[in-house]
Amino acid sequence: MRTESTPPVVFLIHLLAAGIVFLGWWPVPGSFFLLEPALFCAIALVCLLLLRVTAVRITRRSMFAYGAFAVWVVFADALSGEFLPALARDVHWLILPLLVVLYKPFFAKNENALKALQVAVAFSLIIIAYRLIDGADAVFDWVKLPIFGNIRRLAMTAGLMSVFLYLDAGYRQSEKWLLVLARVVGLSLLFWSGSRGAMLAWLLALLMFIHLTQQWSRWRGWSLEIGVAIALSILFDVGNPSMGFFGAFLRSWSSAVTTGTFDGVSSGRMSLWLETLAALHDPRIALLGAGGNGFVRLHLMFGQIFHPHNILLQAVSDWGLGGLLLLLWLVGQGVPARSELRPEKAGMTGLGAALLVFLLVTGLLDGGLYHLQYLFFAAIAFALLAASTREGASGWNRVAVPRPGIAVLLVAAILLHGVMRDYRVEWTALPQARQHVASPPGPP
Repeated sequence: MRTESTPPVVFLIHLLAAGIVFLGWWPVPGSFFLLEPALFCAIALVCLLLLRVTAVRITRRSMFAYGAFAVWVVFADALSGEFLPALARDVHWLILPLLVVLYKPFFAKNENALKALQVAVAFSLIIIAYRLIDGADAVFDWVKLPIFGNIRRLAMTAGLMSVFLYLDAGYRQSEKWLLVLARVVGLSLLFWSGSRGAMLAWLLALLMFIHLTQQWSRWRGWSLEIGVAIALSILFDVGNPSMGFFGAFLRSWSSAVTTGTFDGVSSGRMSLWLETLAALHDPRIALLGAGGNGFVRLHLMFGQIFHPHNILLQAVSDWGLGGLLLLLWLVGQGVPARSELRPEKAGMTGLGAALLVFLLVTGLLDGGLYHLQYLFFAAIAFALLAASTREGASGWNRVAVPRPGIAVLLVAAILLHGVMRDYRVEWTALPQARQHVASPPGPP
């Protein structure tokens, strides 16, 4: 790949990728979920641009795993009774391996590729904080924010973005100070939200990053940032019992005392998981799934969009146990062996692994991987890990995939989303598999 010969294309990739970061959290008037079709189209456009500067070369084993997963997903969607809406939702997953394969060489040979995303993340956190402070007088319920729709979504975004900013090796001092400011702002938002799942995910991700990069000497400076963030979160506390740094710990104790149940301590997560499992009583649904947005067809709704808040249960609802196993196999192809990693790329390795830890924890507890915003960061995390490996490491011989064919599929997916912009609404042709029995999610 020779990016030097195509600087306008490379600059456009940086610009559009930064735009995806902004678009991922930007509020859309009228419907929160109208954001994701636009976000998918932007990601598809980035892939089309990346096709101009890099070839698609993957191992035969990875190609076979992806083909098997894609065929299973399309098959499940065809059986769902709502093929196009289900497929429109599932192409979110089908585009991610392509994004990983395209971003891997781009990260390896463009030193500003990661920096462009980090700068966009840094300014995003600062703008989010400004908008919350500026619009505070118009907020009646801080749990239902005007930007994210829910405080838990804010917590996941702030925590993930904060983790994304810990790698700053080789940057100028002014750039490092920007990342420091953004990390403090992001952690302040995270602690202010009081979301226990996102706070746990951030802590485990940070420990993973420090372990893999061996930057224990920076723990003192990062501890100072954490202390300032905690102080700011307490200073701006809004008094909502479902929020706040201290509220995150007090809620667990008070729920345990008042309810005496694990469901109360888990903020209703246990109910969501049990209701989802109960909806999978049909062996055919349990094996094959109900297609993209399977929870809708299973009537797991209570006057709102419901999803299982657990990536494993979400996968079973959509593609059944067979689809879940194929997904795990495909994900396993993207995780390199430790012997394949290059020591000089420890920063990329640590950042990729830290992002995956955060996304896995929130995906299991808060359903973060239901949203395309976090799937985009998951693809970036896998691409960082792949860019940290030795050239030609692992797997069978790599094969080239024709770029025109990929481009045609991407354009078709964009057109599909243009037609199915409302693929999350309650469609009229729902199979009466089960009446809804689920309750709305509890406080974060």
